[in-house]
Amino acid sequence: MHPRIPLLLAFACCLSACPKGPPNDGRQSLTEKQQLQADVGAMATKAEALLENQSRLVWGFWTEGKHVDVAGTYTGHEALFTVESIRRIDRLRNLTDDAREVRALTALHSHFAGEYLSHALAEFNDAAANLEASLTFTVDGKELRYRDLERLLANERTAARRRAMYTAATPAIERLNQTLRRREERAEELVRELGFDSYEAFGSELRQSDLGRLSVLAEEILQATQAPYRVVMERLSQRELGMPFKDITRADIPRLFRAREVEDAFPKGESLLKAHGTLSGMNLDLSELTNVTIDARELKGKSSRPLALAVKVPSDVRISFRPGTGVLHQARVLHEFGHALHAAFTKETRFELARLGNPTVGEAYSALFEDLLEDPVWLEEHAGVSGEQRSQYLATSSAHKLYLIRRAAGRLLYQLELHRRVEADPKALYREIMSRSDDIPLKDVDVERYLVDQEDFFQSADSFRAWFLAGQLQAQLKARFGPAWWRAPQAGDFLKGLWAKGNALSAREVAQAIGEKGIEPDVLLLRLGTTLQVPMKLNLEGVEDAILPAAPGLEDFTQPPPAPGLEEFSAPQTPPAPKP
Repeated sequence: MHPRIPLLLAFACCLSACPKGPPNDGRQSLTEKQQLQADVGAMATKAEALLENQSRLVWGFWTEGKHVDVAGTYTGHEALFTVESIRRIDRLRNLTDDAREVRALTALHSHFAGEYLSHALAEFNDAAANLEASLTFTVDGKELRYRDLERLLANERTAARRRAMYTAATPAIERLNQTLRRREERAEELVRELGFDSYEAFGSELRQSDLGRLSVLAEEILQATQAPYRVVMERLSQRELGMPFKDITRADIPRLFRAREVEDAFPKGESLLKAHGTLSGMNLDLSELTNVTIDARELKGKSSRPLALAVKVPSDVRISFRPGTGVLHQARVLHEFGHALHAAFTKETRFELARLGNPTVGEAYSALFEDLLEDPVWLEEHAGVSGEQRSQYLATSSAHKLYLIRRAAGRLLYQLELHRRVEADPKALYREIMSRSDDIPLKDVDVERYLVDQEDFFQSADSFRAWFLAGQLQAQLKARFGPAWWRAPQAGDFLKGLWAKGNALSAREVAQAIGEKGIEPDVLLLRLGTTLQVPMKLNLEGVEDAILPAAPGLEDFTQPPPAPGLEEFSAPQTPPAPKP
């Protein structure tokens, strides 16, 4: 999950069903509805104010290292995020006919359920976070931090030493697993307290997707990309590690995807300039917007990771930035600019539709800008990267994206099977499924990561959709405004028309608004396959609707008109993006 704000604040995704209230006749329903509208409205106002207060605290922590007591902000609000509150929101939604109002209530219901779960799991979350921060392991008599393991593996040239570090960190993993296991058991209990039949049923509501059918897509991705993936990984293993792919282990993965070819093209102090330079061609300049604050100070206590934080959408949007180096830092900067732009140009006035809701659409806008680091034209224009240097880097970055897509497919399948086959050994199940997705036989030290590698409530359902939608957005922008779409002011208008909707549209509706039938994974796979010179094609017959089904009761939204500012781009003379 993208590290935006703590889970305590950021569990804002879409839920729907909780236990329903008793039936009423028309007169009683009206009276009940009016009372619920008043109660839920007051609850939403309190939740909005609390979220703003918490966001300001997170900002102080992120930019200046100030001590944050988020738990303290709940004092006096103990009666707000309760099962009864969640049921009242759901009851009002079931008494509501207006599709827009249903959507707003669904987003609010999600937020309240997320806060309830976060509060109930806070003890386990805090214990896991504190333990992870304190864990160390020893290699050759030197004590190393567990949190630094991935960076250390990426920088280590010797395969034997990489594997020694990876193995030495395993006891730390085993300690962390004890806390994570207890957290997982408690989460199962809480889901049933909310009225859901199973963990999977809760996840389907949370992700607004039929997870069973989505698993068909995940399986298709693994099968359709298997042969191309092996070709790509063999090339990369030989080039980067000097060994055949069949001989590498998980300890080698961070080193395998190291983007060493272009690190010097992203020196310290230029990441923010490159971001501003990219946006200026679209007549987008956040520094001129009064509702956007950019903190570029280099303070001792400031987090090195960029962060966009919407304190209040759209009137108070903030970006924290500390000068850094390298392509990963640049990618993170552009990712956060995508979040900031989405929030800053939102015209949606309803809190629930502007700030809350499933994160897929927002992550797609961020992925769109982050993907500029994989655009050959942008790389040459803004980083001076061209020729063989660019080709090798693009081969590495595209292979990494393919690896992440397959890994997300595997994690989704693993978590589904884990909760369906309760009698199965979790470690054996993890070994079976993740060996397929990574195409690397798992050793015992790998299997010990089975809990650390597990995601919360099927997060890969969102990851799939965000990546695929971002690929379609990019293809449409190129088709409409040219290969260097970021130079066209019209592209800025096009995107602002989408951003104006906030989170009021689902990902499928955004895809439809730009002229697509729906979410189409083949668009992204075509791009990756072209770059990697390995064709990939999915057989999506029968699974299209599983990618992005409409939210329950929102039929009126399934064929939305173009977003404001998109009318001229939807005219017949405007060519659609090419299809694979």
